Amino acid sequence: MDFSNTWLFISISFLLLISPGPNTIYVITQGLNHGRNSAMHVVFGASFGDMAQVLLTFFGLATLFQTSAWAFYIVKDIGAIYLFYIGIKCFLTKSILIETTSVKANKNLILTGFLTSALNPKTTLFFLSFLPQFIDINSDHAQQEVLFLGIIFVSLGFLVMSTYAMVSGKLQTWITKNENIQKYFSRFTGAIFILFGLRLFMFESK
Repeated sequence: MDFSNTWLFISISFLLLISPGPNTIYVITQGLNHGRNSAMHVVFGASFGDMAQVLLTFFGLATLFQTSAWAFYIVKDIGAIYLFYIGIKCFLTKSILIETTSVKANKNLILTGFLTSALNPKTTLFFLSFLPQFIDINSDHAQQEVLFLGIIFVSLGFLVMSTYAMVSGKLQTWITKNENIQKYFSRFTGAIFILFGLRLFMFESK
């Protein structure tokens, strides 16, 4: 493997990961609403979801999205509906924002983070189109290179989302002092997730 390509891959991946997306928005939302601990549980869940996408690509199952329009649209619509669900849940919340520490709540956050990432077929198509640009297809180790770069992407995503979790967790104290901010912030983030869902509904495989 050409290590100059690896550094280029890391640089481009970093720029993509710091841009707003469903995972980062949900991490920030949980950090501001419930503190760093809750946000980090979302980070773990989203990272597991990203890793599932990498393994999907590694084992070649992701090509199903390129050969079967029905499979792609079914998963796409399920993912969009799930984003709608998160958005409506945030939009309608009226509770005071506090630190979430219960085991059940943390498990739910991990699961939500996982599903937000794993049910996004755009991520799968991204891996299919992006990873091959940095791999020598004539190499005997091409498949291993896919896994290697995928692990790098997931690790980098974990670091980026963890940073968002820590920063948003620090801002939680200021947010929780004002109930009006809490109310409007919940509605704002809910609207963002609904828009993400609409965007995913309108997204078409190339």
